[in-house]
Amino acid sequence: MPPRRAWLLASAAMVGAWGASCGGDGAKPPSPPVPFSVGDIEGPALAYLGEEICFDVAHTGGAGAPVAWNFGDGGSAPAAEGASRACHVYQKPGRRLVAATVQAEGRKLSASRGLVVVPKPAEPRPTASSTIVFDAARDRVWVVNPDSGSVAILAADPPALVAEIPLCKSPRTLALEGDTVAVACQGDETLRLLDAEDGAQRASVPLGPGSAPFGVTADPRGGAFFVTLFGAGEAAAVSSAAASVISRLPVGPDPRGIAAIADGTLVVTRWRASDAGAVVTIVDAREPAALAEGKTLLLPPDIGLDSDTNNSGVPSFLEQAVPSPDGGRAILPSLKANIVSGSFRTGEPLTFETTARAILSEIELGGPTSPPSERAGGRYAFDDLDFASAAAFSPEGSLIYVAIQGAERVEVRDAFSFDVAGSIDGVGHAPQGLVTSPDGKRLWVQAFLSRAVRVYDVSDLSSPRPPLAEIVTAGEEPLAPDVLLGKQLFYMSRDPRMSRTSYLSCASCHLDGEGDNLTWDFTDRGEGLRNTTPLAGRGGAAHGPLHWSANFDEVQDFEHDIRGPMAGTGFLPDDVFHTGTRDTTLGDPKAGLSPDLDAIAAYVSSLASFGKSPRWREDPAFIASRDNGRKIFFSAEAGCASCHAPPRFTDSAFVAGAPVLHDVGTLGPGSGKRLGGPLAGIDTPTLRGLWSSAPYLHDGSAPTLRAVLRDRNPADQHGKTSHLGDVELSDLESYLLTIDDGEP
Repeated sequence: MPPRRAWLLASAAMVGAWGASCGGDGAKPPSPPVPFSVGDIEGPALAYLGEEICFDVAHTGGAGAPVAWNFGDGGSAPAAEGASRACHVYQKPGRRLVAATVQAEGRKLSASRGLVVVPKPAEPRPTASSTIVFDAARDRVWVVNPDSGSVAILAADPPALVAEIPLCKSPRTLALEGDTVAVACQGDETLRLLDAEDGAQRASVPLGPGSAPFGVTADPRGGAFFVTLFGAGEAAAVSSAAASVISRLPVGPDPRGIAAIADGTLVVTRWRASDAGAVVTIVDAREPAALAEGKTLLLPPDIGLDSDTNNSGVPSFLEQAVPSPDGGRAILPSLKANIVSGSFRTGEPLTFETTARAILSEIELGGPTSPPSERAGGRYAFDDLDFASAAAFSPEGSLIYVAIQGAERVEVRDAFSFDVAGSIDGVGHAPQGLVTSPDGKRLWVQAFLSRAVRVYDVSDLSSPRPPLAEIVTAGEEPLAPDVLLGKQLFYMSRDPRMSRTSYLSCASCHLDGEGDNLTWDFTDRGEGLRNTTPLAGRGGAAHGPLHWSANFDEVQDFEHDIRGPMAGTGFLPDDVFHTGTRDTTLGDPKAGLSPDLDAIAAYVSSLASFGKSPRWREDPAFIASRDNGRKIFFSAEAGCASCHAPPRFTDSAFVAGAPVLHDVGTLGPGSGKRLGGPLAGIDTPTLRGLWSSAPYLHDGSAPTLRAVLRDRNPADQHGKTSHLGDVELSDLESYLLTIDDGEP
C-alpha cells in the first residue's frame, strides 16, 4: 500500500475512534463556547474643539453588558448597560487616548484608540510669508532662488521642474492669491506680480529706494498682498488688481516675517532682537487701504536657564510668523541668543551649549485690535540644534514641522505639547522653507544653498525615509565655486569642524552676512562686551582688521573662534595649526592652508555691498539738512573725517605691525581686554551702513546716533560735538544715516 494512502486510512480510523468516544455514534461534538471579547473602538481620528464626536465599541458580551468610557481629557461616562456608543465634546486641544471598558461573564475587558483634538481650521485659511508655496488649484509648487534671482515652478505629482523664471535681484519670499503670485524682490525694491498659470510677469510694483522688501503674504480675504519693508521699517498693502501700493505703515526696524488672518489681523516679526527682547507687532488690516498699528508684544529674555539642554537669551532672527490653521495663535521659529550670560555679566562664561540654540515661541492672537500674549510655558528650546529657520503646520494643525538651518534637518513636533513626533535628517544645505501638500502626506523642503527642493512622504513618521524626489530649482550657479562652498560652510553647524553637536555656525550671529545687533559678553575670550559687527559691505578684511579690538588680521583667524567657543575641531589639521605662531591670532598666516577655511574667507570677502539707505528722501528740506550735515562732518572743528575719511570712512589699519586704535572716551568696566591684554583703544568702524546697525559703539551702549554724538561724548573725545545744537545734530545724523554704497 502506498505510504500516503496508509496515512490517510490511519487518520480516518483515528477520527472515527474519537467520534465514538465523544458521541458514541460518530456524531460531531458540540462547539466550545466563544470567549468574551472586545473589538476596536470605531470613530473619527480627528475631533474639533467644541463639536460633538461619537465612538462605538463592538463586543460579544451581549446587548445589556455595561460599558464605561474614558475620553482621555478627564471626561468619562460611568458603566451603563448597552452603552456601546458614546459621544463627547472636547474643550482642549491635544492628543487623547479614548478607552472603553466592557463588563461581561464576570470579567472586564478594555479597548483604546488614539485621537487628535484640534481647533477647527478657519475658512479662509491664514497665510504666512514663505520661500515656498503650494498652489493646490494647479497642483504646483513655487519657490524662490535668492542668489540666482529667479523663481521656479514645480509640478507636484510627480515632482518635477516645470520652469525656472529669471525675475529680479534677491527674491526672498512669495505668496499666492487667486491666479496671481507675488514675489518680494529685496535687491531691486519691488514686488513682482506673476500669472500663476504660466509665470508671466503682470506688473512690477516699486516700493521705494532702500525699502528692501522681505516678507510677502496674501490677504486671506483676497484682493491684496501684504509686504514687510525690511529697510524702511514699514508694512505695506498692495492691491493685486491695481498693482499699486494702497497703504503703508511704520512698524519699527527690521520687519521680516508677516502673517495674515481673515479677521484682518497682521502679525509682523522684527527680525533682530534687542537686549530687552524680541518684538512682534499686530497690524489692523481690516481695511487694507488704511493699515493701522494695533499692539506690540515684547518677548523678554529667558534668564537663569543655562544648562546642557537650555540657555538664557533672547529670541533672535525671527524670519517667520506661522499662524495655526484656526488663526488663534502663531509659532515663531528663531534662534535664542544668549546675551544674558558671560563672565562679566553673571560670572559664568558662555559655553558651546549655552551660547545659542534653536527655539520656538508661541503667541496667542486676539484679533486686529487686541494685544497678543505669549503663552505661559510656550517657548520650546531644541537640544543640540541651531537656528530654527522656518516652520509649517500640518493641514489639520496637529503637527508642526521645523527647519533647522545649520543642522540641515526637519524636526517634527506635536503642535500643542511640542513632544517629538519624528525627524528628517539631511534635507539639504540651509533649509529655509517648508510647505505640506493639502492632504498632509508630503512635505516639501527648500534648501536654498543646495539650490534644490526635496520631497518627503510624511504619512508615517515612525521611521526615517529617503526623499521621494530632489528637484534642482536653479539651472546656473551664480556664485564662484569657492564662494558657494564657503557660504554653505558658513551656514553649516552640523559639520563637526565648525561646532560641537550642531549648536553654532558663523550664521548664528551673521545671518545673511549681517550682524545680529546684539552685545555679547566675550570676557572669557580675552575681550569684553562686544556689539556684533556686520560683515556685509566690509569685504572681509577690505576695511581693515576685524573686530572692535583689531584682534584678527585675516578672515581665516576665525579658526580660533571655531576651535574655542564653538568647540569645533577646526578646519586646519592640528599639526598645521600648531606650527610656528599660527595658533595665535595675528600670527603666521593661515590663508592657503585649508581649502575649506579659504572658501569661508572667500564668501565673507564677497560681501562687498552695504546696500541703499532708506533714510534718503528726494525732498528739498531733507537734502538741505543732509548737505549741512556733510559740511559739519568734514569741518575741521568737528574733526569726524580725521578718523572716518572716505572712501572707507575708517582709518582701520595696521601700521608697523600695530593696529590703529583710539580711546574716544567710551571704554568702561565691561570693555574688557584685547587678546587677554590691555585694551588701549577701539578700532575705527566704517560709517557705511549705519542706518541698519544700531545700537552703536563697541559695547552697544548708544541706542541711537544722537546718543553717540551727545550722551556718550561729553568731553568731545569722539569728535567735537558739544558746540552743535539740536538742528545741527539732526543735520549730521541725516548725513551719517545715508552713507551707503552710493556715497563717494
